Amino acid sequence: MTQPGEPTKPETNPDLTNPDLLREAALRRLPECFGVKAEVKLPPLPALVDHFVSLFDQVWKAVGRHCSAEELAEFRAVLEAKLQATWNVSQYSKVVVTYETDVAPNPRLKWSVGVEVLNLSDAYESWLRTREAPYFGVHADTKVQELARSLGKPAQVAILDVGAGSGRNTFALAGEGFPTDGLEIAPTLASMLREEASKQRLPVRVFEGNLFDFSLALPLNRYRMIVLAEVASHFRGMLNFRGLFQRSAKLLRPGGLLVFSAFLAHEGCEPSPLARQLSQVRWCSLFSREDLREALSGEPFELVSDESVSEVEKRNLPAEHWPPTGWFESWAAGRDLYDLPSDESACELRWLVYRRTA
Repeated sequence: MTQPGEPTKPETNPDLTNPDLLREAALRRLPECFGVKAEVKLPPLPALVDHFVSLFDQVWKAVGRHCSAEELAEFRAVLEAKLQATWNVSQYSKVVVTYETDVAPNPRLKWSVGVEVLNLSDAYESWLRTREAPYFGVHADTKVQELARSLGKPAQVAILDVGAGSGRNTFALAGEGFPTDGLEIAPTLASMLREEASKQRLPVRVFEGNLFDFSLALPLNRYRMIVLAEVASHFRGMLNFRGLFQRSAKLLRPGGLLVFSAFLAHEGCEPSPLARQLSQVRWCSLFSREDLREALSGEPFELVSDESVSEVEKRNLPAEHWPPTGWFESWAAGRDLYDLPSDESACELRWLVYRRTA
């Protein structure tokens, strides 16, 4: 009982004598003492801006930096603008978010958003540095060989191999006597093609550049077959497919074949904006059959065949050459885009063959 004149002692919350509670309360202050400096490279996917903002918000909370709604809105606006601008230039570029924290007593968060510019050639240069040959397999695509042989005597069947890569189709065709030209956009691969053609003493002409660059002096009305194996997987959209049909109509002779592999969504699986964007980043650009019909509209081509690449090549390749690479089966089944069980797929790589009708 307090005696008159004695100071009144404040009542103590019994919980505040609980060492576990006090430990947790102290640990909640600990992240403010963390000094963090990080750089995160994002694929330029505008469809995922809200997802990215949520991820950064979670990371920053984990290191004791709680952003207000206004601060997150500012970050989102800057990030969205960078994602869209970068996406418009190249899907292989990166949006680079850097952030740094000061420590208590002033635990501020500082961030900035920049860009690392990469094009398709840059992407392949980097890819080649992390891979060992053979980069795309050693055997030619059996579908390509079958179609070339169906067109007549090799000496009369000129072929253009677009995106020739390491030359597995180019040199196999040239070795059979087909007059074969290779077109390659990546300088390192183009150089490898020239060296191998010289080594094998094959009369292969190598053009370096982009099929859609109309200043590239490819011979008009020459080819009986144009091949794009694993090339449309880099297409950016409908303009590329329309450009493919338009360009091929000028390069092919009437009756010639346009042969390419492309990722098509299964019937009923309309690609979402996210799937279309992410597929381009993952080197498996995704389209629907309606996309192809729209791109073909008004062009002098008719569809000859539409087949699964994996089924055709597995059936016809020598057993020791299947799969052509360690990554091919999963990639061709669309699992670089969709993380699904091995017996499920929402898209796949298809062989598409068109004939120039006029």
